[in-house]
Amino acid sequence: MCSYCGVKLPEGAIGFRDLCASCGRELHICRHCRFFKPGVFQDCTETVPDAVKEKDRMNFCEYFKADPKTVGGSQGLDASKSAKSSFDDLFRI
Repeated sequence: MCSYCGVKLPEGAIGFRDLCASCGRELHICRHCRFFKPGVFQDCTETVPDAVKEKDRMNFCEYFKADPKTVGGSQGLDASKSAKSSFDDLFRI
């Protein structure tokens, strides 16, 4: 799913210059990559030679692999909703 507008993204590889058909935002960004993990070194679980500074902007990272949670369906969204529900349940009285 597009991290900006939430529309389902087409299955398959995301090219360097691909844009979301719904909102027109760039898709080859760290937030759509399976290796993106905020908090780890350079926010990436791959050993990249050059850090990508802007995680929400198009980049030419050769390690980019589309995250299955963001591409091809809402499976990731369902999991995040479930995690949020579990978290919220901790603070209910």
